[in-house]
Amino acid sequence: MKKGFRYMLALSVCAGLLFSSAQAFSAVPKTNFKKPSASEVKAEKNSTAKVVFDASHSEIFSPVKSGPLNYTEFAGLIKNTGEDISLNRSPVNKKTLEKVKTYIIAGPAKPFTADEGQALKSFVNDGGNLLILLHISQPVAGITGEFGIIVSNFVISEQANTIKGQSQDFQVVKFANHPVTAGLEKIAVFGTWGLMTEQGASVVAQTSDKAWADLNRDRIFEADEPAQVFGIIAVSQHGKGKVVVVADDAPFANQFLGEADNRKLAGNIIKWFKE
Repeated sequence: MKKGFRYMLALSVCAGLLFSSAQAFSAVPKTNFKKPSASEVKAEKNSTAKVVFDASHSEIFSPVKSGPLNYTEFAGLIKNTGEDISLNRSPVNKKTLEKVKTYIIAGPAKPFTADEGQALKSFVNDGGNLLILLHISQPVAGITGEFGIIVSNFVISEQANTIKGQSQDFQVVKFANHPVTAGLEKIAVFGTWGLMTEQGASVVAQTSDKAWADLNRDRIFEADEPAQVFGIIAVSQHGKGKVVVVADDAPFANQFLGEADNRKLAGNIIKWFKE
């Protein structure tokens, strides 16, 4: 990656975007507890589930509720492979992750503690799969960093392959050879962050070189905003386990799963995790 991106990411780290201790997030306000719906209660009672969605960090959207921005169709793809799904509403720790094969963190608004990050790192190291879908980058930055995947604190805009002329809605068409991207021609994103990798992780989907860091979010390219290639999907094999980070959760939402090759991307991830 070019120095501009590394510089902005360095600023993110200095500002506390990545965590090294629970204290870094002590100022995050608590959210009001909402009574689980009947479908959520049913999912929580499924103690034999091998695929678990995190529901303990104020996730904005749900894999068990209907609605255009929820993940019920994606959850259905997982169920179609014979896997059971449950929700976890407790802090992430060794006990939470017992008997879990795949843990999915989709769009959390509340950050994870350092202890939770270490529990997830041990989980992957011991053979677990971890899928992280970004809606807000800051809550998951510390976790992705544990696996050599660094997330930006700025949204990406594009000049190429835009959707309906919107610079933050665009198609990604540059893919590396990997099981997660097998057979993909394009995926559609709708407001994405940027990724870079180190420590053995790798970017497998990226923007064109005309993309830019939209620092003031005005969707207008300005001279002081870095223009370059940004990662959109990154993978890592850590210990015995696998990690996939997608810089936008929208491709997995009910409304957008059918766009471009988003559904195939979801299927590829599920298949890779089962291999």
